[in-house]
Amino acid sequence: MAEGLELGILSQLKSSDVKLRAQATEQLRIQIIDAETKSQHGELNPIYIELKARMVKLLNPASDILDRLAGTAILTALVGIDSLEETQRIRIALKIKELLAGLDITISLEAVAIYKIMIEKRWASVMSSVETEVNRSLEWLGSERNEVRRMTALRIIEVLCNSDLVSLHLYISKIFTELRNPLRNQRHETRMAAACTLGACMELIPMSERNVRNPWLNFLYEELQRNFQMASVEGYHGALLVSQELLQHGGMYMQSHFGQVCDMALKLKEYRDPIVHKAAIALLPVLARYSPQEFTRVNTGSSESMMGRACNYLITLSRTSARDRAAAFLALGNIAQFCSTEYRSFLEPTTRAIRDALIQRAKMRIPPAEADETVTAVLQTIATLATAMGPALTRYVRDILDLMFTAGLSQALCDSLLVLEREVSQLQPAIQGRLLDMVSIILVGVPFRPSQQSLDDLEQRMGTMSMHYATAQNGHRSGAAANGNTANGASSRDAYAGSVSDSTSLVVRAANNIHVTNDTLVLALRTLRIFDFSEENLSEFVRNEILRYLTNSSAAVRKEAIHAVSHIVMADPLYRSMAGAGVEVASEVVQRLVSAAVIDVDRDVRLMAVQMLKKGICFDFHMGKAQNIQDLFLLLNDEVFEVRLTVLAVIGRLANMNPAHVMPSLRRMVVQLLTELEFARSNRESEECIQLLMVLVRAAENWVRPYVGDIFSTILPRIDDAPAQLASKLLDTVAALARVGGSDLVPYSDELLASIIHAL
Repeated sequence: MAEGLELGILSQLKSSDVKLRAQATEQLRIQIIDAETKSQHGELNPIYIELKARMVKLLNPASDILDRLAGTAILTALVGIDSLEETQRIRIALKIKELLAGLDITISLEAVAIYKIMIEKRWASVMSSVETEVNRSLEWLGSERNEVRRMTALRIIEVLCNSDLVSLHLYISKIFTELRNPLRNQRHETRMAAACTLGACMELIPMSERNVRNPWLNFLYEELQRNFQMASVEGYHGALLVSQELLQHGGMYMQSHFGQVCDMALKLKEYRDPIVHKAAIALLPVLARYSPQEFTRVNTGSSESMMGRACNYLITLSRTSARDRAAAFLALGNIAQFCSTEYRSFLEPTTRAIRDALIQRAKMRIPPAEADETVTAVLQTIATLATAMGPALTRYVRDILDLMFTAGLSQALCDSLLVLEREVSQLQPAIQGRLLDMVSIILVGVPFRPSQQSLDDLEQRMGTMSMHYATAQNGHRSGAAANGNTANGASSRDAYAGSVSDSTSLVVRAANNIHVTNDTLVLALRTLRIFDFSEENLSEFVRNEILRYLTNSSAAVRKEAIHAVSHIVMADPLYRSMAGAGVEVASEVVQRLVSAAVIDVDRDVRLMAVQMLKKGICFDFHMGKAQNIQDLFLLLNDEVFEVRLTVLAVIGRLANMNPAHVMPSLRRMVVQLLTELEFARSNRESEECIQLLMVLVRAAENWVRPYVGDIFSTILPRIDDAPAQLASKLLDTVAALARVGGSDLVPYSDELLASIIHAL
């Protein structure tokens, strides 16, 4: 079947890799939209017929788990299609209702995720059965012994409570009552889900209605005490979870019970069971956030405040317990955020504990960039401390900045350094220098060479590449990485690592030990984009190295490389001028972007390229060249509608830059669109023509004005008979034409008003 489901997508839908399955689901959604454009709209479209048949087989209870996950992925893709007919929506809603009642927790939770999307989209077939679904869920909570259905019921109620449905207010009392048992359930996952549902339900009660709110808060606090008195793992954990929800959603109610909850957290912080122990640690920063004054106050008869006891315990725990080190650091960071002034006395021991943890990791010779919960927590804590303490953290961070890089380049490191740059601006030069070295070693094989004006000018006059980066290419590091062969490309980096002296910085050593994969390359390129390196001249680095990654074998790397070079050029004033050192680099970047938009095989890469061209108004001087304009017009035949839509906006803008090369082709484009609109075979084709016309009218108002009458006379007869969605787009185009044409539309005013009234 020509428009059938691609076999590659089907195999990925059956993958056990969640990320790969999500990507395949999005690809399937795009394929469905494309199939609707090329063929019949509605459930008689061949792709819908095939998907229906496949779902029957995949979602069969006798099928294995991966087949059923593929079936739920197909349902997720279908729910993402806004143009589904009501009969299709009803059929999907019935299938989800059936899956929710299943006995496989994995499939049930996938069904809950789909149900959430349908609720958010306010599908009529789903909204009409909300009360039925609530009653069924409450029944499962109260009488059902099956743990899968109990968990499903908790997730459904949480979704409905978070959706702010008025009808849920009638069930608040029943929900609170039925949550008592799940909060002390034997399974810790059920207790966690019950706590999340409790918090969502508490948000339904307005703060202003104290006569309604306080009785239920009293009820919950009594349940908290009852759970605590059980003196069991389940009871203690339930009490801690209810305490956290009351503190977060109970307003000022817990002020009178603050001391009791503090005592409970301190008592359970060293409990033998790890679940209770971690829940008690997690409650400490919640208490600090709820009442910083009470948390930091030294009570009568006590030698130190609640904060002092908590912080001393957490700092000790971070040093002595490898299992709890991550949780301890996160709790310390959050306490500092809520009690920043009082935390200054704990700043030195905290940063010393962070330093020791990073040194210990370095001594263990764990490969950089390898997933490490403790390092992620440490980096997040440093960022939180920077937010809380600001410049006061400067002298403490200087000692640990290099150690932060020993874990390798990671998203956690980038997030932490971004916060440090913002809150402790004195560290910006040191941070950026180390980051550029690490990124350059990953991408090129050698550290970054700062701009040297005299040497750069000499190399430019000679027409040669920088010898610094040429060394890496002679070792085949750069070429191998740019083509996706990261294993072969490691040779020059290893050679460089062997040639450095023992005094080489920790940053360079860590970068040299990173195992470079496509994910690492993507992160390195993203780092160039998210940090402001405008103080450094990256011209040679961009031209000779980063642009090479536009031909990498990985689509993700190519896409990120496009984003990175575009950001660098758009952010730096050096490249915006029409003369000077940055002109050649900007011109080459634009040429490579246009080339990638035309010839790249991946639709997302092409779309990213044209989006950057649309965003980069500073590129217009270079895009206005005849060859670039000719290449951009080729993109109007791209198979992806979003690419055509975006590139047309770019071309319309270029009409002011180089009308001699743009307008002849643009006139033909207007005629072609009007012809396609007149002979469109489906509503989808008509919608696309209308959207393209609207973009063109808005982007090139002065040049389209002579054609306003022709466009309007083609659109106007179609408004009355068009479906609602198409009629809306037609009227949007009429509004755009009115802004451009003005008095030219006066002869059509009577017909237009009649059509508008008919549409209303």
